[in-house]
Amino acid sequence: MEEVLSRIENGNTIDTIARDLDMNRSTLLAMIEFLVDEQYLEGVGVGCSCATSRLCEQCRGTNAGPEMAMYTLTVKGMGTIERLNL
Repeated sequence: MEEVLSRIENGNTIDTIARDLDMNRSTLLAMIEFLVDEQYLEGVGVGCSCATSRLCEQCRGTNAGPEMAMYTLTVKGMGTIERLNL
């Protein structure tokens, strides 16, 4: 859990974290959902810089799906990784 928090703090993507930790993407997403529920992480709204109501291909890239999400550590999450010096 702490390693996942640290990697999110460092700006790693879900796919990178899953690959580096040799973890199934679905398992990692379940862990992230748990971390959000327990208030270690919070979702960050992803908006388009264009004047559209949805993310456009220009802003999100051709490989980003509708499930695109960003997360940030809460105070609780930051405290957890600081205590462990990760």
